[in-house]
Amino acid sequence: MCLRMVRCTGCDLVYAPSPPDATFLSDAYEHAAYDSTIEACCAAQSYIHALSPYLAGMQQKNTAIDVGAGSGPLLPLLKRAGFQSVVGIEPSSAAIAAASSDVRPMLRQGMFTPQRVSDLRPDLICSFMTLEHILTPREFITTAFEELESGGMIAVVVHNWQGWLNRLLGLRSPIIDVEHVQLFNPKSLKLLLESAGFQTLAVKSIVNAYPVSYWLRLMPLPSSLKKSVDRCLEKLSLSQAILPMRVGNIIAVGIKHE
Repeated sequence: MCLRMVRCTGCDLVYAPSPPDATFLSDAYEHAAYDSTIEACCAAQSYIHALSPYLAGMQQKNTAIDVGAGSGPLLPLLKRAGFQSVVGIEPSSAAIAAASSDVRPMLRQGMFTPQRVSDLRPDLICSFMTLEHILTPREFITTAFEELESGGMIAVVVHNWQGWLNRLLGLRSPIIDVEHVQLFNPKSLKLLLESAGFQTLAVKSIVNAYPVSYWLRLMPLPSSLKKSVDRCLEKLSLSQAILPMRVGNIIAVGIKHE
C-alpha cells in the first residue's frame, strides 16, 4: 500500500489512495497477533506522562476510554490519575488475552462505535498510536466529540511525518508502514480536532522511553548488523536499558465546549 501527499489549506496530507475497506481492516485487527507487552507498558508510561498536565486541570474524572488499548497497560495508570471507571476498546483478541487478570475485565473487544460505549458517558477519550490505522479518522474524532461529556477531553498521539528523524530517514522511516492508511503532522492533526468541534489545548512533541533493544529493532540497518549490535548490548547488560528520545511523535489534546 503506497502513500500519497497532497497540499490542502496550509497543511500537507499523507494518505493511502486505495486502502482496504473497513470490513477487511476490522477483521485484520481482530485476528492480529500480539507480542509487545514490554514495549506497550513503556509506551503507556510515556503517554500518561505527556497527558498528566492536562488531567490535573480536569473538573470531572468519572470515566475514561482508551481506544486501541492493546493489553490495557494504560488503564491502571488512568485509574491512578483519578478516574473512577476506565474502559479499553481493542479489536485484537490476542491483545486482550495477553492482558493481566485484573485488567482484562476492563477491556471490550471490537472497534470504537457509539453502540460499544452506549452505556458510558466519558470525560476522557484516548487514542494513542491508533489514528493512523483508522480508515475514517474524521468519523472517529466526530464520534468521540459526540460521546464525550461537556468539558470532556480527547487526547491522541500520532507519528509526525514531518519530524526530524522521519525526514532524515525518508522512505526508510518505520512510519512508512503497510498498516498506516494516513500520516499526520501538527497542522493536519489540529485541523482534524477542530473540524469536529474541539478546542485544541495543545499539539506538541512528546518523549518516548523504550528499551535500547526496541530502538535498535526500528533502525533501518541490515538484520545481520542488528543481531551483532544486539549481542553486544546483551553482553553489556544494556539491551533492556530504558532510553528516552524525541523521535517525532506528537500529542494533541482537545476539549469539548457546549
